[in-house]
Amino acid sequence: MAKRTLGLGKAAKAKKQKIAETVESEIPEKSESPQLENELTIQLNEEVDPNDDFAQLKALYKTFTTSAKDSELVINGVIHECDRILRNAEPKDVIPDYFYIIYGLSLNELAKFHTENKEKLDEYFKAALERIEDGLAKYENNIGLLLAKSRILLNELTLVRVSPLTLESKAKEDEEKLSKLLDDALQVYEQAEDKAEESAEYELFDEDNLDLLTALDDLLDIVDNFGKDTLEGLDEDQEEDDIEDEVDLPFDHPLVSIRDDDRYNQWWRDHTHTFLENVDKHLKKNSDKKDELAHLRREICRRLGQSYLQEAELPSLVFTSLSYDDDYKDEEELHGLTSEEAQGAAQELIAQALKYLTQAEDKEEPETWVDIAEAMISLGNLYDVDSEEQESLYADAEAILNKANNVTNGKYKDVLDNLLQ
Repeated sequence: MAKRTLGLGKAAKAKKQKIAETVESEIPEKSESPQLENELTIQLNEEVDPNDDFAQLKALYKTFTTSAKDSELVINGVIHECDRILRNAEPKDVIPDYFYIIYGLSLNELAKFHTENKEKLDEYFKAALERIEDGLAKYENNIGLLLAKSRILLNELTLVRVSPLTLESKAKEDEEKLSKLLDDALQVYEQAEDKAEESAEYELFDEDNLDLLTALDDLLDIVDNFGKDTLEGLDEDQEEDDIEDEVDLPFDHPLVSIRDDDRYNQWWRDHTHTFLENVDKHLKKNSDKKDELAHLRREICRRLGQSYLQEAELPSLVFTSLSYDDDYKDEEELHGLTSEEAQGAAQELIAQALKYLTQAEDKEEPETWVDIAEAMISLGNLYDVDSEEQESLYADAEAILNKANNVTNGKYKDVLDNLLQ
C-alpha cells in the first residue's frame, strides 16, 4: 500500500445531550480513581432504574461516548461512579464484564486531557490497564475487554512514546521498539476478532470500538507526516509535490521501525474490511438494527474508499507524467511502473474506491455525493481523451455535481467548473 497523506479517521461524532451526575476529585490509585473538584449536574437522556448502579453507569458512559468526548467533567463522573461501585461491592456481588471495560476506557479517555503531564499520563494508563486485567482475570478472553485493552495500549503508545518525539530523537537500547509496542496492541485486537468469529458475537464491533482503527489511522498519519511542521524556509515557488514528500528520518530515529514497515497500512485496511464484515454479520442476525448501524456502515465504507483513492495517487501520477508530461517523454518507467502498468493499477484502485464510496453515500449529505463525483473524474482521467469510458464517467460526475450544487447554493461550483473546462 502507498503511504497515506492524511488521516482517514477524524470524522466528528454527532453531539448529544449530556447526562447528570454530581462528582468530586483526586489522583488515581489502584483502588481509587480521579474525581472532580467542581460539581456537575447533567440530565440523563434515557430511562434507567434509579436503583441499578450498573445501568446508571452504562447510561453515563454511553452519553460520553456518543458526544464529542470533550468533557473532562463527564468522564471524571464516570470514573467516580466506578470507584463508588467498587468500594461498596460485597464479596458475593457479581460485577459484570462491562464494568471493567467502562472503568478502563474511562481512565484511558481521561489521559487525553492531560497530554502535557507525563507523570499523570503514565499513572492513568497504568490504572486503565490494571482495571482491564482485573476484568480479564474474571472473564478470560472476553471480547469487549480485549478490544478495550488494545485501544488503551495503542493510545498509550501514541501519547506517551510518540507525541514527545522530535526530529533529533534517537532510539534507546533499553527501550522496546515502537513497532514492538504497536504489534502488541494489534495482536490483542486480533485476539478479540478471532474470539468474535468463534462465538459469532459481532455486536461489539460498534462505533465506540471503531476507535482503535481510528487511532491507528491517526498514528500512521503522524508517523508518515512526522517533521513536516518543522520545515522552514520553503521556496514559495516549490512544487506542492516536493513539499508533500516525507521528511527523511535518521536510521536510529524511534519512528523508523514503524514508517519503514508498510504492513501497518495494510493491517489497517485488512482489519477495517473485517470490521465492516462483522457489522454486516451483526445486521444479518439483527435486521432491526439496520437504521441504527447505517451511519457506522457508511463511515467505514467512506474510510475504505478514501484509502483506495490515496493508494491510487502514485500510479495515477506515473500514468499522467509518462503519458502527457514532456519532461518524461524519453522515460519508459517511473517509480518502477510503465505507463500501461500504472494506468491499470490506478484504474483498479479507483474502481475499488468507487465501490465503497457509493456505499458511503448519504442521501442527506451532498458531500458524500461529491466524493463519488470526484472519484469518477479521477477514474475518467485515466482513460484516453474523449474515449467513451471517459465521456461516460465525466457525464455521470457532472450530473452529480449539478445536483449537489442545486441543494447547496453552488458550494461545489469550482469542482464543476474544473470538470467543464
